[in-house]
Amino acid sequence: MKKSVLIIILAVIFALYPVRNFVSLANVGNEETTIENSGEAYLKELSDYDIKKAQSNVKKARGNSVTKPTSAEVKEVLKKLSQGKTTYRKVFRNVYIVGDSLMNGLQAYNILNSNRLITQVSASLYHLSDNVNKIVKAAPQVLILHYGVNMISTNKNQLNTFISMYTRLIKQIQKGSPDTRIIVSGLFPVDTDVAKAKRFTKIGVYNKALVKMCDELKIEFLDSSSVLKAHPECYGGDGIHLSKAFYEKYWLKFIISEMGITG
Repeated sequence: MKKSVLIIILAVIFALYPVRNFVSLANVGNEETTIENSGEAYLKELSDYDIKKAQSNVKKARGNSVTKPTSAEVKEVLKKLSQGKTTYRKVFRNVYIVGDSLMNGLQAYNILNSNRLITQVSASLYHLSDNVNKIVKAAPQVLILHYGVNMISTNKNQLNTFISMYTRLIKQIQKGSPDTRIIVSGLFPVDTDVAKAKRFTKIGVYNKALVKMCDELKIEFLDSSSVLKAHPECYGGDGIHLSKAFYEKYWLKFIISEMGITG
């Protein structure tokens, strides 16, 4: 009896956490195992990085790559949403959202078209690697990526490796689908009690590294921290995952306003 219970528990664990997520990022491939900078050097590089200048450069990237909707057009879309004259499915019909369980909420709550969502619970960058060809083949007008919450670590070398792998995968997408507008979502902050866990204290450092990556790749960075700070009631019981109201009432509207998504 005890043996059967143990087997069931192990099956659940492996279902929730894909085997490859247990593999150290230090072993993800030649490119990832030959990182030039040590963890300490990379953190020093980040500390010297001008985050405000980087954010300015990232914003310019949008202007250089896409036609920016006017504020009037954005307001009109938001007005139609509030009046029930359009839906998120229509507004985001040209947007693919790819990532972990925080993005999977859009599918779990049936908010957006499932054929525009490529998500997986407990996903790491291996999930993105598995789906690069699918993304390239779809050649979406806009691609929003969210990865990192399952890979964040207090190990100084892991951050450098995470960014190295993410960079390589995004470059593959850029090469295969050069007209796709790529937006990298920063890691969402976690609820106050959960934030005390040591690894979650590194969210700010990871986000700074992601901004730097976006600056170098000339793509856009989406910082949603203000939305969650304004609406902490949207956190689920685990302090990480989010309610349906977060996506429907706040986050998707924030993306429309912040990134100029008008359909």
